[in-house]
Amino acid sequence: MSDDLFARLFELFNQPGPINWKLAGEVARHLAGERAAIDPWAVEQMVELSHFAQARLEPEAPFPLAPPPEVVVVDSRQWVEQTLEGFGYLAETIADSAAGPVPGMGAALAGMQVGTVVGTIASGYAGAFEAGLPIERPGSLVLLGPGIERVHESTGVDPREVRLWAVASEIVHRGLFSVPWLIEHLSRLLGSYAVHLVPDPDKIMELFNSDPEALTAGDPAALERMMGGNDALPHRRAVEGFLALSTGYTQALVGRAFAQMLPSLDRLRSPGPSEGPMLGIPLANSDLTRQGAQFCMEVEKRYGQAAVDGIWSGPERLPLATELGDPVGWAARVLLEDMTGEM
Repeated sequence: MSDDLFARLFELFNQPGPINWKLAGEVARHLAGERAAIDPWAVEQMVELSHFAQARLEPEAPFPLAPPPEVVVVDSRQWVEQTLEGFGYLAETIADSAAGPVPGMGAALAGMQVGTVVGTIASGYAGAFEAGLPIERPGSLVLLGPGIERVHESTGVDPREVRLWAVASEIVHRGLFSVPWLIEHLSRLLGSYAVHLVPDPDKIMELFNSDPEALTAGDPAALERMMGGNDALPHRRAVEGFLALSTGYTQALVGRAFAQMLPSLDRLRSPGPSEGPMLGIPLANSDLTRQGAQFCMEVEKRYGQAAVDGIWSGPERLPLATELGDPVGWAARVLLEDMTGEM
């Protein structure tokens, strides 16, 4: 390993603070790719659609949908720059739960994971709503222009319908995660998972000796090569169950509000990666979203709209991962308890 490479590794792993934001930014920008032009007419249409969708969704949502101060449409690189630190809750959870034996490893691990999450969304999804992870304190409604257009190109669905779906979904997504306890609950799930993502010292040294450039280049696959053990799997399933519910409910609510205007709703999804490294922080994919949406629609069909909307009134009402395929079992646990309490 050259002196320059040692210096580069030292620089990456010796950043100040509990989170290595420098590494996070490098990984995210690498995955997002180069700057891209955005059609001004598409921008204008999405801004107009955002106002329409906001007004249409407000009476349907069981939580407040505060109008954003601004609606902006950006490319993948700009999306990274504007949203990266909005995933600070995720970085803090990883840094606290998965600090390893190497100085600076917890901060670097957090940076690598968050950079991977943000870069993967920017390069492969239509927005944060598809991934299921919130942007904390989002401020402006930031729409991922290239990701939205990729859905149009891959599905052939009318671009206005695709844009309405994406804008409405992003509005619901940010409104959902304004529910006060929800990000904290997600952080606990992620913490239980991340505590198992402990770097294996022998694998770290093996990586340093065999492929140190993987670290300096911000290679997300390097993360998986540093880990050991499979104890994280049940905790990962719990996170995936939550992501299925958040993305599935978003789709169900958008479908409820725009039943006639989104005839191709079931076809609208990004063609991007379905999941990240097995030991990385998971993102929702089309299968998880479909599972969550089916659960929400089945609950509404059987027990009414108030039952499915009431899921967000407290963490004890969230379905377990195993209950997503068993809405009757969920109802027996949650709704029966409601009736018992009223007697």
